[in-house]
Amino acid sequence: MTTGTPMSGRDTAAAFKGLIIGLIGILAVVLVTMELTNRKFDAHHEAAPATESH
Repeated sequence: MTTGTPMSGRDTAAAFKGLIIGLIGILAVVLVTMELTNRKFDAHHEAAPATESH
């Protein structure tokens, strides 16, 4: 193997760990944001049919 290839360096394991931890962190932020937004708008969704008139 060639020592200059990107997948065989000393920091390859650390790079993959950082990538995985970063992805988990971004996923957690997105999921928490979605959950909080859904909770906020649940009350608006439930009140909407009561205000409609036919």
